[in-house]
Amino acid sequence: MTKRDAAQLVAIVVTAYPNYDKFRDADSVKATVSLWAMMFEDVDAPLVALAVKKHIATSKWPPSVAELREILLEIAHPDLIAPDQAWLAVSDLLYSVGEFNHGDLKQQLPPLVARAVESIGWNNLWEMHRGHWGGGKPGMDRVAFMQQYTPMYEREKARDMTPGELTTQIDAVAASLPDKGQKKLADRESDRRKREQYYASLSGWNRREALAAADPLALEAGEVSDT
Repeated sequence: MTKRDAAQLVAIVVTAYPNYDKFRDADSVKATVSLWAMMFEDVDAPLVALAVKKHIATSKWPPSVAELREILLEIAHPDLIAPDQAWLAVSDLLYSVGEFNHGDLKQQLPPLVARAVESIGWNNLWEMHRGHWGGGKPGMDRVAFMQQYTPMYEREKARDMTPGELTTQIDAVAASLPDKGQKKLADRESDRRKREQYYASLSGWNRREALAAADPLALEAGEVSDT
C-alpha cells in the first residue's frame, strides 16, 4: 500500500469517526497516514480497505494498526484456526473416528491443530475424552488441547500479523545470534517425522524391505524376523 492509498483510507476513518478528538489535529492525521503507509506497505490496498470497512462496521472506535492487521490475518490466513474452532474440529474427530484413529492427522486437521493433537498423543486425548464415562472429570480432553494449542496459535498469529519486511529483519538478527534451542526443536521434530515414516513403512507388503533398509546385515543373518 502506498502513502497515497493510506491517505485515502485514513480520510475514510476520519469521516467514520467524526467525534474522535485526535482527528481534529492535522498533524496527528498526517502522522497516522505515515504510520499506515509504513505498517501496511506489504499489503495490497484493497485488502486494507476491506479491513477498514469491517472495523468501521463492527467497532465504535477508530482502528489501531494491530486491529487492522488482525482482520487482515482472517482474510489472508484462513488456515490459522482460532482455538475454539480448532477444538470443535478435534472434538468432531474424536466422536467420528473413536479410539483407533489410523488416519493421518495432518490430512484430517489443519496443520497447527494436527501438531497440537500430535504433541498430546491421540490415545492420551482419547482416554481423557472417554474418562468421564468411568467417573472421571468431564472436559479434560478440551483442557489439555486448549492448553497446548492456544500458545501455539498466539505465536503463529503474532508472526503472521507482523509485516513481512519486519519479520525478515527480526529473523536475520535472530540468525546472527548463538542458537539457543530453535535448531534443537527443529531437529527433534525431524527425528519424529523420520520415525513416523519408518513405522509406516513397516506395515503392509514392504515390511521386509523396510527392515532390510534399517539393518540389512541383521536381516540377512536372521536376527530380525520379517513376519
